[in-house]
Amino acid sequence: MISSIGNINSPDSLLKRITVFWRQLRYRKRNRLMVIVIAMLLLVLISLSFFYPGKLFSDPWSAILKDKNGQLLSARIAADGQWRFPPPDSIPEKYIEALLSFEDKRFYYHPGIDVVATMRALYSNLKADKVISGGSTISMQVIRISRKGQKRTIGEKINELWRALALELFRSKREILLLYAANAPYGGNVVGLEAASWRWFGRNPDDLSWAEAASLAILPNAPSLISLQRNRGLFLARRNNLLKRLKDEDVIDELTYQLSVAEPLPAEPKPLPDKAPHYLEYLRKQQGDRLYQSTIDPVFQRVTADLLMSHHMSLKANQIRNGAVIVRDLRSGDILAYQGNVPAEAFPKDQFNDMIQAERSSGSILKPFLFAAALQDGYIHPGSLLPDIPSWISGFNPKNFDEKYSGAVPASQALQRSLNVPFVHLLRDYGVNRFYDLLQELGFTTFKKPAYHYGLSLILGGGEVNLWELTKIYANFGKVLVDNDIDELFPIGEGSAYLTADVLRALNRPETESGWTYYGQELNMAWKTGTSFGFRDAWAVGFTPSVVIGVWVGNADGHGRPGLTGISAAAPVLFDVAAALPITNQWFNPPYNELSDQQICAQSGFPAGPNCEQKKAVTSLLHQKREVDICRFHQLVRTDFLKKWQLPADCFPADSAILTKWFVLPPLMEHYYRRSHPEYRTLPPVKAGCSNDKPWMDFVYPPPNAVIYQPKVFGGQLNPLVFEVVHRNPEAVLYWHIDNRFAGTTSGKSHQFQWTEIESGTHQLTVVDGDGTAINRTFTLEKK
Repeated sequence: MISSIGNINSPDSLLKRITVFWRQLRYRKRNRLMVIVIAMLLLVLISLSFFYPGKLFSDPWSAILKDKNGQLLSARIAADGQWRFPPPDSIPEKYIEALLSFEDKRFYYHPGIDVVATMRALYSNLKADKVISGGSTISMQVIRISRKGQKRTIGEKINELWRALALELFRSKREILLLYAANAPYGGNVVGLEAASWRWFGRNPDDLSWAEAASLAILPNAPSLISLQRNRGLFLARRNNLLKRLKDEDVIDELTYQLSVAEPLPAEPKPLPDKAPHYLEYLRKQQGDRLYQSTIDPVFQRVTADLLMSHHMSLKANQIRNGAVIVRDLRSGDILAYQGNVPAEAFPKDQFNDMIQAERSSGSILKPFLFAAALQDGYIHPGSLLPDIPSWISGFNPKNFDEKYSGAVPASQALQRSLNVPFVHLLRDYGVNRFYDLLQELGFTTFKKPAYHYGLSLILGGGEVNLWELTKIYANFGKVLVDNDIDELFPIGEGSAYLTADVLRALNRPETESGWTYYGQELNMAWKTGTSFGFRDAWAVGFTPSVVIGVWVGNADGHGRPGLTGISAAAPVLFDVAAALPITNQWFNPPYNELSDQQICAQSGFPAGPNCEQKKAVTSLLHQKREVDICRFHQLVRTDFLKKWQLPADCFPADSAILTKWFVLPPLMEHYYRRSHPEYRTLPPVKAGCSNDKPWMDFVYPPPNAVIYQPKVFGGQLNPLVFEVVHRNPEAVLYWHIDNRFAGTTSGKSHQFQWTEIESGTHQLTVVDGDGTAINRTFTLEKK
């Protein structure tokens, strides 16, 4: 049945239908006129399509940055030297009313040509014997503006008429108004309504008064009139006449009219706002000159600018010239404030240096990521002891900021105090390559060289970061705790992120970060500082459940200054900013499904073993990639009943000894640990005549297979070499030998021995105590 109808869409059937329709029209006289009219209209439409210009304007735009409320933050002049803002999405009603009343009353009713206005203009010009009125519509003016440089001839005028008709045919009235508002000249190098509004009145077009809207409606008609030197009176008269016309047309009331005519004209162009210059430049480099609608909060931007300037005034006394602050929304990562440097007027030399994007030595700012990863992968619990001793690892000799040692320190305290040595040991155990891969996975792109290039120094500032990425990754770190969707994508899980954040917000920060009590006593914020080698960079990053704040302080040229540290230079800015911003003082909800209470050794912080006497329950991760090693520091020791002597089993019968659980640190760790832990009990000495299988002494210096350089001092004399050993027995006498030749003795708590006359080459150092226990160390000496 369907096939009998035929293909109605075929060319033949369509042609037949047109032919039939045409024949019907021919034989109906009453339709002949319609045919003629339709044909003429088609001819007009076809001819107008040739006049339709398509894209009218191709002028370059200014780069514009607006805040989250649509207010102007910063702008840069267009490539052709004009202030020309990108086209707006809307035009304020005040301006439309004033513009149409002044330029084109019948705009919404004519097809691009106002015959009445044209005839009136022609009559006025003939009567005056000169051109005093143009009769151009808004549509015609749009065409004229787009055809810049064309001579004002009758032929050009006719061309504009046809193009205006074509414009009306293919564009809506709203689009035509937007084209006019974006491209009309407003005097000097100002083009477009929005640029004019800011240049002449210092505000957004939506905030213009009636007098200001009337001024901008008149200005494109004769932009040279607005001048301090000439014709200000004529311009004022025209503006007031327009205001009266608006009153007569019942657009404004009498009171508005009286207030409007009393407003003065602008004296001179105003400078455009420049509240986020570095952010605008960053965006321009990414996407060129256009309108950027940002998420910057104007309150946050103003507060950070004021506080950065305030701290700059005190820091510059120490020749610290530059600083930067960035604030992000924790959940979205959106930029809420961006201060790439101190204000230009504070230090013009460095005004173009965006220190948020600058790659600088990271200092200690990456330690929380290693801490969290080590927790997650089962290397530590928060309270696990880490070595804090003089160390030489693969030729690397890390030191703490204060150059002091604690012997052994809980991992959480090592993070809070930002101790370098414990984190170098932790990185060695975790793996440099593994941590490097983690940093890449977190989102850092500034580590451009392979992992072996950085080595263990990666955790101490051997690599470079910038505030942009740093705050983005810290935001993701916190976002794990508030957004379950990110948990599977982010390499650090919810549980380890929470435990790390809880350590970073700990209230009792000791010694090197004692300033927290002044800066952040009431603030529920996790925070971390960092200081690069040579006091060149001071970092501080803090995050709450709502925002993350990043601060950098230093000199753009890399010049270091004494006292340029994270805690003294950057942290005060961080806490002042956090205290001034309208952010809540809440904290993250614990992820109970990721946490559990575990029994750990109260002294070592590792899972309690059978020899641990004191145990305590602590919150730790429920699931770790590997089981944390049980406590290895508690040992069963055979002693006499008074615990004064060790009694080895092969030396004394069982009934004359007892088994005692003893907390035993290696000699070097013990040496420094007991300085701040008077409760620590050193192992009792082995009873005379018995063998000892436990180490009683260890080298502090030199490290294994060390290469030592012996410099000369004034007069050509060689600096003495100072070697050091620690011994458990504070009354021990040690006998020093070099290459099997006796050199001298040391006694007491400190065992340091000096040598001056040693030949270059490889040597063996031997130290023997009174019980005959010996330790050896090989080193190579090179003289300079």
